[in-house]
Amino acid sequence: TLSIVIVLIINKVSNNNVNNKILFDHPSDWMAYQRAYPYWGINVKNYVEEMKKAISLHRSSDTKAQWQLLGPTNIGGRITDIEVHPNNPNLIYVAAATGGIFKTTDNGQSWQNIFQNMPFISIGDIAIDSNNPNILYAGTGEANASSFSFLGGGVFKSVDGGQNWSFCGLPHSAYIGRIIVDKFNSQNIYVAACGNLFSPSTERGIYKSTNGGQTWQKILFVTDSTSAIDIVQHPQNGQILYAAMWERIRGRNYRRSKGWSSGIYKTTDGGNNWVKLTNGLPNEEMGRIGLAIAPSNPQVLYAFIDMVPEARVYKSIDGGNSWTRCLDSDLADVNSNFGWYFGQIRVDPNNENRIYVMGVDLYRSDDGGNSWIQLAGYYNMDMIHVDHHAMTFIGNTILNGNDGGLYVSNDLGENWEKINNLPITQFYDIEIDYIYPERIYGGTQDNFSIGTVTGNVDDWIAFLGGDGFYTVVDYTNSNVIYMEYQWGNLHKTTDWGFNMYDISTYWENDRTNWSSPYVIHPTNPQILYFGTYRLWKTEDAGETWFPISNDLTLGNDGSSWHTISTIAISSINPNILVIGTDDGKVHVSTDGGLSYQDRSNGLPNRWITRVVCDPNQSNRIYATVSGFRWDEPYPHVFRSDNLGITWTPVSGNLPNIPVNTMVVDPLNGNLFVGTDAGVFFSSNGGQTWSGVSGNIGNVPVVSMKIHAPTRKLVVGTYGLSAWGIDLGTFTNENINAYSSDIVKIFPNPINQNSTCTIQYITGKWSVWKVAIYDTNGKICKELNAMFTDVIQWTPSDNNNQPLKPGVYYVHVQDKNNKYVSKIIISN
Repeated sequence: TLSIVIVLIINKVSNNNVNNKILFDHPSDWMAYQRAYPYWGINVKNYVEEMKKAISLHRSSDTKAQWQLLGPTNIGGRITDIEVHPNNPNLIYVAAATGGIFKTTDNGQSWQNIFQNMPFISIGDIAIDSNNPNILYAGTGEANASSFSFLGGGVFKSVDGGQNWSFCGLPHSAYIGRIIVDKFNSQNIYVAACGNLFSPSTERGIYKSTNGGQTWQKILFVTDSTSAIDIVQHPQNGQILYAAMWERIRGRNYRRSKGWSSGIYKTTDGGNNWVKLTNGLPNEEMGRIGLAIAPSNPQVLYAFIDMVPEARVYKSIDGGNSWTRCLDSDLADVNSNFGWYFGQIRVDPNNENRIYVMGVDLYRSDDGGNSWIQLAGYYNMDMIHVDHHAMTFIGNTILNGNDGGLYVSNDLGENWEKINNLPITQFYDIEIDYIYPERIYGGTQDNFSIGTVTGNVDDWIAFLGGDGFYTVVDYTNSNVIYMEYQWGNLHKTTDWGFNMYDISTYWENDRTNWSSPYVIHPTNPQILYFGTYRLWKTEDAGETWFPISNDLTLGNDGSSWHTISTIAISSINPNILVIGTDDGKVHVSTDGGLSYQDRSNGLPNRWITRVVCDPNQSNRIYATVSGFRWDEPYPHVFRSDNLGITWTPVSGNLPNIPVNTMVVDPLNGNLFVGTDAGVFFSSNGGQTWSGVSGNIGNVPVVSMKIHAPTRKLVVGTYGLSAWGIDLGTFTNENINAYSSDIVKIFPNPINQNSTCTIQYITGKWSVWKVAIYDTNGKICKELNAMFTDVIQWTPSDNNNQPLKPGVYYVHVQDKNNKYVSKIIISN
């Protein structure tokens, strides 16, 4: 299976859309622009306020939703830091990029998320007070500047090993690169703050607290475009510190990740005065810089510098006074073309000459940088994932954190074992198999398109390489699955993933979204629609495609934007199509794509994240938008009762943060939205909303699906894997169980003209009801039984019309219980 994945990764290089300016392995900016459009910036102050509002709504909710983890735990996700208790090697903390902080007290056998109830769960760095290891500091906001490094809200502190946290400052620092707790005086805390990535920010710089985080003073500031990204302390003299400053800023069509203001600074008086170190270092624009100081000989320092496009390593043997470039030619491509995503270097605590450099690949030198041994790369992804961000040492054991999770080596990195029990996968999309709803699929950040056949949390497998996005399973044949990787590279399998083939060549010259949407027709699975900047249609399950629209965006401006971002098709009237774009346009077709009406008027100029067709009213549609609050709050959810001619805001009391996804309960019209701060629920059409993230926390929720027949809602989070819940939780209906042990149906499948027996094993001599649902959640037939345990049924609806062949669900309910089983009607 792995060899297939590697081949697909290689193939996607040659298939890359030439109109897109970013290479396939470059973490695209699309998630950032989704939130920043049209200002191409983010107001950090407003973001912090709205995220606090979100967590308050979750905490005050009357519905204490308890979600079930669906996994994966064995796939992993991006880790930004690892810290180990100084006196107890079995106690380890792991920081997830968008999943909080996980703690183990049994050397990784089990984990507890100790940060999930906080308003900001993107973590840049963790620090432990070595004098009192119960005291922890968490710097929120991932500093890697990935496709969208979610912002933080400052520094938080725990005095009880992470069970409780309190805010302790720097609320508008946006991203934290490093935290140092002075081992000689625990009241001294140093923080490297990056500041707002999208605009100049005076929040950037090195900060110091002399009272354990109660108050802060900025002690090093270079420019409003220069972030503090790293800081290390002399292990024998706490007054000596070294800081790495990095010029970085982003805009609509550019990313500046290098500059003349980047550099390394040294203080010998605890930060009162700093000197820029230049002797032997590059006299040119520098990118991101990572620092390491040798604990066994603190006169030895190393600097890992992104020189864009090459990477270099410099060494000092005199405490930073002078530097020499290492023999680093083997490392030239270690960062590929996105060194701003990396920047970590480590020294073996017991050997000043053994160093590790982390980029796309992982390298070790045993001779102070004169020669290098490659430990990880695309060639050994069966052992260890690429893209490395964190490393620490426990005696002779190495812990490594990368985009694929947590890994352990006991032989200096020659061999690795993955810790397969952390639910930190970053989903982009989620899908449920209608026939076998225990089968969940989805596309993920840097961890492929994945799925589980059993529904267990720990047996997910990869199907298609690259970053995975939309997944669609044929609702009449579970072996037929559509999956894609970035830029619209759509693939299809007819044998449940054993063979996948590319069906996307038709639009290889079109502008495509990083996450290109497509939908399947609700009654004819041979028909699918795919969005580039125009709409495409297939009538033979993807074998051939043809365009059915002109440009539905604002038009080509030479960038890779202005694409279709979302598509919906009505389950009531499949001739109704709704198309949303990344530049604020919504079009509606009522004739299956023959003509289109622009229905953008009344919507804000924002990235359209989802369009939704109501499952009960054919003229009712919804649109959700992204973007953070600026000067004025604006709605993020809209409803139209006339197919977009007019729009009504239905955001109610929602926090003013991006809404990424939305579903409508087909049984009662209840609304659910997934936001950058969890799940919210409305039972009154969006007038008021309740926070219902429950035990998931304030994690970004990017995709939601309802399996209507079994009354299950499944959400894909960007950082904490996938979760499910019974919809009855929100309506006080009896919770049902998907069971074939309680409800027996035979024969099954059943012919259209035959009669089947429905037996309720525990229902003998009781009164019970039967309802037959189709895959859209509509009741087709209702039956009642009294004082018997069996019912005979010939497939027909309430009007005694024969039911079409397909999959249906049999709901059996008595006074106290509800159960569901599946029945297939054949020709």
